[in-house]
Amino acid sequence: MAQRGWQALDVVLVTGDGYVDHPSFGVAVIGRVLEAAGWRVGILDVPELEADEGAWQRLPAPRLFVGVTAGTIDSMVTNYTASRKKRRRDVYRPGGAVGRPNRATIRYTALARHHYPGLPVIIGGLEAGPRRLAYYDWWEEKLRRSILQDAKADLLVWGMGERAVLEVARRLDAGEPLGGMAGTCEILNEKALPADARRVPSFEELQTDPDLQIELFNAVREENSPSSRPLAQAHGGRWVVQYPPLPPANQDEVDSYYDLPFQRAGHPAHDGAGGIPALESVRWSVNTHRGCMADCSFCSITFHQGRTIQSRSEASILREVRDLVGHADFRGTITDVGGPTANMYGLGCKRLEAGEACLDRDCLTPKTCPALRIDKESEGYRRVLAAVRNSSGVKHAFVSSGIRYDMLRSKNGELLELHHDLVKHHTSGRMKLAPEHASAKVLRVMNKPGFEVYEEYESDYKAECADLGKDQHLVNYFIVGHPGCDLEAAVELFEKLLERNYSPEQVQEFIPLPMTRGCVQYSTGKDPLTREPLFVARGEHERRLQKALVRWKAPESAKLVEEALARAGREDLLGRWRHLAARKGSTSKQAVTPPDLDSCG
Repeated sequence: MAQRGWQALDVVLVTGDGYVDHPSFGVAVIGRVLEAAGWRVGILDVPELEADEGAWQRLPAPRLFVGVTAGTIDSMVTNYTASRKKRRRDVYRPGGAVGRPNRATIRYTALARHHYPGLPVIIGGLEAGPRRLAYYDWWEEKLRRSILQDAKADLLVWGMGERAVLEVARRLDAGEPLGGMAGTCEILNEKALPADARRVPSFEELQTDPDLQIELFNAVREENSPSSRPLAQAHGGRWVVQYPPLPPANQDEVDSYYDLPFQRAGHPAHDGAGGIPALESVRWSVNTHRGCMADCSFCSITFHQGRTIQSRSEASILREVRDLVGHADFRGTITDVGGPTANMYGLGCKRLEAGEACLDRDCLTPKTCPALRIDKESEGYRRVLAAVRNSSGVKHAFVSSGIRYDMLRSKNGELLELHHDLVKHHTSGRMKLAPEHASAKVLRVMNKPGFEVYEEYESDYKAECADLGKDQHLVNYFIVGHPGCDLEAAVELFEKLLERNYSPEQVQEFIPLPMTRGCVQYSTGKDPLTREPLFVARGEHERRLQKALVRWKAPESAKLVEEALARAGREDLLGRWRHLAARKGSTSKQAVTPPDLDSCG
């Protein structure tokens, strides 16, 4: 502050992460956006690293408000595995040291109230946003109130918060009230509710009848566009009101966020502790867009970033590439040119671009919507990739984000030229694909394409690699324990893996995260869109059986595989499994790494 000639701060942002000045980290983006608008911003990171809450004395009270986030990821996901065991490492904190409080948003808000009395406290991020209304909590296995109620904050910003937080700062500076802002939630009494508000089941009603979560989910899904009505949910005598989202950011706005002067480094205060491990996987990456139209059941991106693909311009992407090349530590390799799903760059249709999703059909399943401009826009991504790899100082430009294989064909069914370029120029030995399962009934519940679509692409990929003389492989992600997956379906996946002599070292275990279709499926045992009953693997042992069938070559899986096949009445597979499991030979060329904590899963 002294170096900048500041006598005061306008905003203090609090985060459980160690500060990293990089566009992949939410607090850095919000801080830079506020700074670019002329506000004086201070960042209070990992406050519990200092004894007796001394960290809260690092910065003076701001003039306008305190912004609070648990960090880049939900604090319960960073603190616990899918088996509810404590993690030994937190890659978003200095040196990977653990210590982030559980439900950090609630804890930090209470401390902000204590240390900065009288100031508005605004919460947001990937912990607060999906918990903006009452929700089922996997960790406690019960319904919880809106986090806005539990944290006792003044306002909750949900979704991509750049424009909303600028409006918060403007209003507070002008002495205007914060109520009624798009992309926010506030608490009101019943008399103050908007006249057009859609009332959803109250917290108390949900506790009495958990199936009402289906009605709540469908209301959130239906009122998720700029033209939607506010949602109002009672919590006792108070109401949480969710206002509709803002229209999707246009390309100039998205460019302006990524053109900010990020240093692509962790704060030097944390160098002595070993820096922030999470930075290393993204330091030399380039994010091309935000949003995802896939709407997978286990993912909350469509309720956070939105279904609309908001893409950067080629000029903005190349400006970032030039900045990377000019960095003293850059060695010529860009590790990723992509986004939530790499080949969705530029993709859309007129309805999506207006922020209006079609509620009567899905963009990609069971078949790709003909309104999507896949043939045309795939050429745009192809041009961007070519421009990046041909940039001066760039030796390699890889795509390590996930690829949607069902979007690599033109409308007449032919493989796109983009696929050829991805295999030839942008795959560093492995391409990431996420079939997630092999059972048709499970994939339908997940809202993923059928496994036959993956098998067709797998054959094409191998043929392309052979034609190009490339020794490259596919990295597959699989999920166990997802609603709809019983032992019969798990054995179906097991058979497919045996066919390939493929035993991944790691597998993702399903966690029902708030505000996902999968969470409602898990907590009610029904699909909220079809109302069909679903099998749910609730016990830890059932999940372990499913996991063992995927990791069938691991020695510790042997007894569980035998038990699973016996329970499923499939002892006919025992001999084949034992023969393959006893054979020497590595499956590492297809080894599956679990998705990063910030992946859609």
